[in-house]
Amino acid sequence: MRNPDPECPGCGRPLPTDPVELAGLAACPHCRGELTATVFPAYGRGPVIGGTAERTTADDEATCFFHPSKKAAVPCDRCGRFLCALCDLPIAGEHLCPGCVQSAQKKEGLSGVGRPRLRWDIIVWQLVLLPLLACSFVIPVTGLAAAGLAVWGLRAPPSRVVHTRARLWAGLVAGLVVAAGGTVFWIVAATR
Repeated sequence: MRNPDPECPGCGRPLPTDPVELAGLAACPHCRGELTATVFPAYGRGPVIGGTAERTTADDEATCFFHPSKKAAVPCDRCGRFLCALCDLPIAGEHLCPGCVQSAQKKEGLSGVGRPRLRWDIIVWQLVLLPLLACSFVIPVTGLAAAGLAVWGLRAPPSRVVHTRARLWAGLVAGLVVAAGGTVFWIVAATR
């Protein structure tokens, strides 16, 4: 990605692109408006493809688990080992070490490296249906619990399984209906 050409915030005209010249500006050469430019060391440098590990310079710096002479950049999101830029493998939004990638490939395949999602829709429907099969007196409680978990599940990150949100909405409605029906049933049964 290329750095955008610097512009004066006052007049919008282009400023010099040379980092040394840009850092020395106190006023815009066009409108003479006051200007303070801070030039970062990476300005003008192209993108860095792949990481290069830095050597540690102090005894109090964390080091890479696999390269003790290299400075740690991030911890592995699975095992917690410190990793240098060379060992950091960003996969599916996670920073993983080579060992965790290898074990994930063996256990679940590389496509399953992401964190597993809890299937709230299955839990909701179990709370709705199991008490109905047992004709239990806890039907109103489990119906409300199912509705509450459906709302909780709708706020959770989406599952990779299709149609779970529709099942959660249906579970919410069914939970409320079961809770209301169970309450009415037990009130009628208690008054007779």
